[in-house]
Amino acid sequence: MKLISNGNSGKVKVEFISIHIPKTGGRSFHAVLRQVYGDSLDRRYEKEHFFLKGNRKAAGIITLPEGIRGIHGHLTIKQVRHIIESDGPRVVTWVRDPVERVISNYYYFMKRIREGDVKERQRAKADMTLHEYASQPKRQNRMSMILDGMQPEDFFFIGITERFEEDLRALCLMMGWPEMEEVPHINVLASFKFNNDCATQYPDIDDSMRNDIAALNAEDMILYEKIKKMRGIQ
Repeated sequence: MKLISNGNSGKVKVEFISIHIPKTGGRSFHAVLRQVYGDSLDRRYEKEHFFLKGNRKAAGIITLPEGIRGIHGHLTIKQVRHIIESDGPRVVTWVRDPVERVISNYYYFMKRIREGDVKERQRAKADMTLHEYASQPKRQNRMSMILDGMQPEDFFFIGITERFEEDLRALCLMMGWPEMEEVPHINVLASFKFNNDCATQYPDIDDSMRNDIAALNAEDMILYEKIKKMRGIQ
């Protein structure tokens, strides 16, 4: 894939913002964007890295290095609203079946605990069940919270994770990006999901558990169905 030139290193407008909702294929999409934008893609990823000294409450608005034309990270619409209003970028995101997204996020969190990649207070949650994890208010309706501030129809493009390759190729066409010879797939849970010591084993997740998660994420279920309908996807 041909890289887009950064031009000069001075002040440029942000032309593309990718809002990464956790567990929606964001790492794979990030790999694509790095090929497209090169050094003009902001290389930061985690939300706290975009703020002064990592303090989101004190920061006010996110800070950007010079020459940045593309952003991809765990940011909310409200946190990039000032950039949307000032630069008019194309805003893109990916969504996923809310139940599957929560399940994937559960195993990702459990994996990070076991790898020691969490804060000290989170290590005590190693034996948490999927239901306990999903029942935490801050884990519910995450897609709706992150995208709050824009209607689905106001986005330049909203991809569906379950059809990642097809939607990515459609986005490349819309953006005028070179056609990809190979679509990247980065799955950090490929082996852990089925080989772990978690309190809830993936094969034991039944319809009742999935229905409970759907009920806890009713807003996301409505949003997901609205986006699929908008996209003409059954």
